[in-house]
Amino acid sequence: MFKNCRAFTLVELLVVIAIIGILVGIMAPALQAMRESARRTQCQSNLISIGLAMQSYHDRWSQFPMGTIADSGPIRNEPSGSHHNWLGRLTEFLDQPVIAANIDRSVSIYDEKNADVLALSFPGVRCPSDVGVVANASSYVGLHHPTAKPIEESDWGMFVLNQALNREDVLDGLSNTVFVSEKITTLGDLGWLSGTRATLRNTGGGIQTDLPEQVLEVTEVGTIGSRHPGGAHLLFGAGEVRFQTEMTDQRILEQLADRRDGQLPLQFMSIDQQRRQSVQ
Repeated sequence: MFKNCRAFTLVELLVVIAIIGILVGIMAPALQAMRESARRTQCQSNLISIGLAMQSYHDRWSQFPMGTIADSGPIRNEPSGSHHNWLGRLTEFLDQPVIAANIDRSVSIYDEKNADVLALSFPGVRCPSDVGVVANASSYVGLHHPTAKPIEESDWGMFVLNQALNREDVLDGLSNTVFVSEKITTLGDLGWLSGTRATLRNTGGGIQTDLPEQVLEVTEVGTIGSRHPGGAHLLFGAGEVRFQTEMTDQRILEQLADRRDGQLPLQFMSIDQQRRQSVQ
């Protein structure tokens, strides 16, 4: 005699498989959103560390690090010249004394003596969402100017050529001035210690989150952005890290990047006030 055995019928098995498939389809976007939230948190933490390092640097030297060093401007996106940048000056304050000790500032950052440190893939300057093809790139850039232009000594941002600025130079106030932003890494990036468009940008092109590979002239700098959906993190001079959406008014971005425009902050104005301001 045969014993009664409990088992799934073919129809029941197919129904169970279909239900599992539906559940996986529903959960996948939620899991992806959780991963991106974790990446954004890590990115924000990186910027907070950079902000603290910047204030420690100012406390010691009574000035912020200069954006880049060169005999003259405009800066070209080429591995030629000194090009020691602001990030290299912060390595000691980012708790990286070994890296700091191995940077030889008596020669170009591209010199053989600096080849090892330039080639490092330093996680402290890399956003987890910025999965660019350049392993030694920085996801974070100092702002040299509010509008699109080459990097020169006459720029109005916080990190410019051959100039070390201090808190008194920020006429708009530290809390109203963006020091550092994210960028999307693309081919041709010269590395996290290179004082070129690799670590200096302006806000002339707005905040971009879907940047195709571009062929830029050697003196073009490029704009800010990130691989985060909807916007990018900005680090203000007072230490605040704010996620700014890609829909931010271009006038507000340019004002935030300008350390000395002396205008009432547009971001604090109502829509009607902003409209009246644009007419004037």
